[in-house]
Amino acid sequence: MMSSRSKYVSIFIVPDDGSKATRLRLRRPVYRFLMVLLPVLLVFAVVSLFFWGKSLQLLRENAVLQTENAKVRQLALELEQVRAIDRQLRLMTGADIRLSPAAARSAYVLTDSLKETSSGQQRDIPSIWPTQGRVSSEFGEYRGLMGKRHEGIDIAAASGTPVRATADGKVLFAGWTDDLGNLVIIKHGGRYFTRYGHNDKVYVKEGQLVKRGQVIATVGSSGHSTAPHLHYEVWEDAKPVNPRRFLPRKE
Repeated sequence: MMSSRSKYVSIFIVPDDGSKATRLRLRRPVYRFLMVLLPVLLVFAVVSLFFWGKSLQLLRENAVLQTENAKVRQLALELEQVRAIDRQLRLMTGADIRLSPAAARSAYVLTDSLKETSSGQQRDIPSIWPTQGRVSSEFGEYRGLMGKRHEGIDIAAASGTPVRATADGKVLFAGWTDDLGNLVIIKHGGRYFTRYGHNDKVYVKEGQLVKRGQVIATVGSSGHSTAPHLHYEVWEDAKPVNPRRFLPRKE
């Protein structure tokens, strides 16, 4: 009997409710194996839970880093676009001026915000006369001792004559430059800029949304000017073009 009993180990499972106990009868080698295996499994489970928690933390941190990296890339793209607009504006003004943060942001947002419908795009094209008067100087004429090419048209008019935006857009610059005096620059959609120089009074500010036909200034003789007139330019794809391409023919 002793020899028989020594080959087995009995494990009793007694429920708390007092119901019949369950007996598990194991061979001793199996019992010894389980006694070794269970602690190993327990240690493995604890270690696995630890590293699983660490993995989850790393995954969360990686997701946060990816989101932040995407934001940084987007900001870098927006900054480069704003810098490009700033460089273009410097080229257009011929002066060392800087966009205000609000105007710079408005310039960037405008590229997307004014691309909605075909009718909306038509309103981005500078296609009305900016003021009433007589064209006194044409696009492309060379003048002065240095023979500088005229990059717009001059429209002679009395001081105080309203100057109107020739298309929907946003004001990128409204201020003073030595050459064109009180100058307004408006960006229209993604392709066009217009410049209005030698103004007397200016009624708009940087970042302001304007509509085609809206009065933005009055004719004057500010800057390098000998008589009241409006200097008007149209820039298409970063190059000055003849404004008459877009203007209705006068009767």
